[in-house]
Amino acid sequence: MIALGRHRPLAPGAWSELVVRAAIEEIAADAITQFDSDTFWPGHPSDDGVGDGNPSFYTGAAGVIWALDYLHRIGAVSVARDFRPVLPRLLERTRLAFENNSPADYGKHGSLLKGDMGAALLAIRLAPTSSLADLVHMRAEANMELPIRELMWGMPGSMLAAIHMAAMTKEPRWRGLFEVQAARLLGALEDTPQGHLWTQDLYGENDRWLGPVHGFAGNVIPLLHGWGWLTPAQQAQVAEFVPQTLAANAWPSEIGTNWAARSKRARPPLYCQHCHGAPGMVTTFADAPFAAPEFDALLVDGGRFAWAAGPLTKGAGLCHGTGGNGYAFLKLHRRTNDPVWLDRARQFAMTAIVQYRGAHAVVGRGRYTLWTGDVGLAIYLWDCITGEPRFPTIDVF
Repeated sequence: MIALGRHRPLAPGAWSELVVRAAIEEIAADAITQFDSDTFWPGHPSDDGVGDGNPSFYTGAAGVIWALDYLHRIGAVSVARDFRPVLPRLLERTRLAFENNSPADYGKHGSLLKGDMGAALLAIRLAPTSSLADLVHMRAEANMELPIRELMWGMPGSMLAAIHMAAMTKEPRWRGLFEVQAARLLGALEDTPQGHLWTQDLYGENDRWLGPVHGFAGNVIPLLHGWGWLTPAQQAQVAEFVPQTLAANAWPSEIGTNWAARSKRARPPLYCQHCHGAPGMVTTFADAPFAAPEFDALLVDGGRFAWAAGPLTKGAGLCHGTGGNGYAFLKLHRRTNDPVWLDRARQFAMTAIVQYRGAHAVVGRGRYTLWTGDVGLAIYLWDCITGEPRFPTIDVF
């Protein structure tokens, strides 16, 4: 289940907090230097189809601006820039790009990672206004009448947005919105041979995806993060079906357990990364506010597989890179208190720094995105210093 060419050995060299801190500062300083108030950031050849000036939260300016503000806000970097003057332009370009470049009918959604709902959340963080809050609410509310889809495009993303908005604004309307959408989400669960799953209407196909961006795990993320807003019956339902579905879709082996991108059992999974495979499943469900011996053993076994597979060759970032896989180890360290997982996360961090600098030397510039690029890695590196995992966009905003 470890595909040749997708993984690489660990880089030599012991953990060094000084080296890691220097890399974080270097990444932030480079991103600020390369920013243009009109064109934002250049695209990167490793982000297929993402051109210069992309405004989105996932692969564009909104995510990078959020990350730079966050790193400065938590004291991880000294460099900073005031991005508030560009927010109106960013919001408008995000809206236009989402409407013009999304698949058919997707432009109607409130999309956390692709649409202006995510950009408006950023604006609320930097320069809050009531009209921005109303925009987020309108986008999130629109998802009630549309296909549920998944965290990137659809209702699970708007539920997560409601959680972040409640934390930032203290307004009660966000809980009410979340509760209505949580009831709809749980009502759409299907009892299948592979456990309770959702069927995602995604890119013209209907299938049961599993991962934390497009599938089962991503749909559960807002339920876990909004746990206190669920009814006792809903909490019991989630605590029952999550371990069952995770076990029903597991692919065990001598080196650990992996999960496929979809629930189909036709062939063993090929991917071992955050968006598809063991790392993302562990990162998601290690946050579960419930435990059982079999469930926790399965999470540890997923961590074993991610460690055996090794760092990813595709890059150093979060969604399908070494940093994203390393978050599984940080989450297991917090859940189990076993120091071996923090050590493994830090070994991945040192390798990711080598990868980041190597890619920078080849291309001649950084990779300016949150989920696939350098600033997402910088946040992972900081979390390796503190030992407190806060996956960007998901755990913290």
